[in-house]
Amino acid sequence: MTVVLWDLDGTIQDSEGLAREGTRHGFKEVLGREPTEDEFKQLMGRPVPIVYKEWFDDVLAQRIYDTGTSYYREHAEQISCYTHVPELLNELKQRGYRMGVVSAKRRFNVVRELKFKELDAFFEIVIAQEDTLLHKPDPAPLLLAANQMNVSPVNCVYIGDQPTDIEAAHSAGMQSIAALWGDGKAERLQSKRPTMMADNPADILTLLSKKAEVEGGK
Repeated sequence: MTVVLWDLDGTIQDSEGLAREGTRHGFKEVLGREPTEDEFKQLMGRPVPIVYKEWFDDVLAQRIYDTGTSYYREHAEQISCYTHVPELLNELKQRGYRMGVVSAKRRFNVVRELKFKELDAFFEIVIAQEDTLLHKPDPAPLLLAANQMNVSPVNCVYIGDQPTDIEAAHSAGMQSIAALWGDGKAERLQSKRPTMMADNPADILTLLSKKAEVEGGK
């Protein structure tokens, strides 16, 4: 049976708004200005500390990151799941699917936010920012997830909302599902040629069922 790997932000939970506010807070407190729209775009789908170090010296990057992170963590309990995602995760678990989370954010935040929503029990493993030197769109985090779950990448599907998610999945030799119910936009994702596209969480069950039927008929 296919192993289902999930991105977290923008796919399972609606956290992008708070992440944006945390970034804005860090910039305003340390730099005295707000991030530009271009800077916000460059942060999407990539580890924030790494991007900051591309823009600023190490000390300044750490100050901005720490300030923004403090704001984010103070409000993290307010982050909600997208509608019907918890029910989907439960149904997948009931059907015997093994699942994991692969996120570009720090482990402390991933685990904490899953526990806030009582979702942690659905996932066998969590791959977070600290676990690999390279990050999406590099396939390293997804390959590590497959390795830890003792499954071949070809037997995995990765669900995410960003072009970097689709690129990472294909580079890892995995199928991909573009999640369009949150921050994922069809016009941005189609050019990456995801294996499948899901307009809402319920579509995941249909897509995985069809995938199983096709593979069972080979």
